[in-house]
Amino acid sequence: MKMIQVLGTSSGSGKTTIAMALSRIFFRSGYRVAPFKAVNMSLNSVIVEGEYEIARAQWLQAKAANTEPTRFMNPILLKPEGMGASQVIMLGKSLGKKTIPEYYEFIMNDGKRVIREAIDRISDDYDLIIAEGAGSPAEINLLDRDMANIYVSSIYNTPAILVGDIDRGGVFASIYGTLSLMPRPDLVRWIMINKMRGDASLLEPGLKKLENLTGKRVIGVVPYSENRLPGEDSFDYDHPRARGSKITIVRYPFMENYSDLDPLVYTSTGYNYVTAENASDLSDADLIVLPGSKNVFADLEYMRKNGIDKIIIENAGRAKILGICGGYQMLGQRITMGEISADGLGLLRAKTNYERTKTTRSVRYRVDNTLMSGTWEEGYEIHYGAVISLGGERMNETDKGPEGNVDANRLVFGTNIHGILANRSVFRFMTGRDIGEPEEYLRSEIDRFADVVKSSIDVADLIEYASSRE
Repeated sequence: MKMIQVLGTSSGSGKTTIAMALSRIFFRSGYRVAPFKAVNMSLNSVIVEGEYEIARAQWLQAKAANTEPTRFMNPILLKPEGMGASQVIMLGKSLGKKTIPEYYEFIMNDGKRVIREAIDRISDDYDLIIAEGAGSPAEINLLDRDMANIYVSSIYNTPAILVGDIDRGGVFASIYGTLSLMPRPDLVRWIMINKMRGDASLLEPGLKKLENLTGKRVIGVVPYSENRLPGEDSFDYDHPRARGSKITIVRYPFMENYSDLDPLVYTSTGYNYVTAENASDLSDADLIVLPGSKNVFADLEYMRKNGIDKIIIENAGRAKILGICGGYQMLGQRITMGEISADGLGLLRAKTNYERTKTTRSVRYRVDNTLMSGTWEEGYEIHYGAVISLGGERMNETDKGPEGNVDANRLVFGTNIHGILANRSVFRFMTGRDIGEPEEYLRSEIDRFADVVKSSIDVADLIEYASSRE
């Protein structure tokens, strides 16, 4: 089997987008390419064939490789829930919440086996795997439990690229230090510098010295490039305040599925977050979005403590209000989980009962209510709670029955369907703008960034490896 792993000197070094670009470059060169990330920690997930849940980053990389995303491309996904615990998803299905010690026990007992079996499964169907690391491979306090980085390359002694982020400063030291501290630095064959602003030729003396010091080849310097691609996690969705925007997103502490905001990002539709510090902005909004939540009870308490709930209720009927997944649950009458119960905002005639079984499924739907109607489109659901209608109007018709809830008089909408803002009818009604062709835009952005990377690195060296018999 052939695999190239993309490691980074730190989180945010650009591993995800570099791996995406390489997937596209090799696909265009005639290779059957599969993305892979052994362990991903992200609150952005998506449902793939078989109703399995994987990180959205690997879904995007599969798009770049022009292949169908599968659960084997991200065998372990961690979704942080706060208080030192995460929901652990193995091969697309939730194992429930685990504390840090419980997770480490799982990763040591089962993680290696699951990761290796996933790689073996993928390698049967593809010419090349582009594997992405996680964080830094030189976290010396965690090396025995780090299954996301050089362990992946060490399984079959396949080569890796080490990516350094020059935009953070200290790139030469971070690359040299990472190689000095990480296990199996012999498997790193190439070095790449990412996010260069200005004249890359100024780096030449340092690049030569770095090659002499490390014995690794620097294959290129990738320039800083703004992109509007789907982000991997919350920090990818931080942005400067959009002055004059009337679209607000309530950013409570446990907000998740930031990818629901992607249509606002790639259409350059300005939006602003609302927290306790600027809650009054809700009174001037035309659209208020309550996004998904990893802890609905805690986020409801956060809104109540800071008066956000009252401002939302006061503005019902003036501004449009859209709740997605956890946000939908909060807009209902009541939320119950065993002995725990809390009142919702009471803006929709619905209630939520939490269940032990997690719902992860694709859904075919069309918007069909008093205020909106549209054609059949694809979405997906990821949630534990079962939302029960108490007589309100449905928001959508689906292949599984009526879904969502609407109060047409108060302009309040709730749905469990992720990706709802990518629906043409919903986007036009909520924002007053046309969304265009999302798939065409995504392809264009992937190609654009792949072209930037291809023109900046020595691709021939990578292709020589992929086509060799080593």
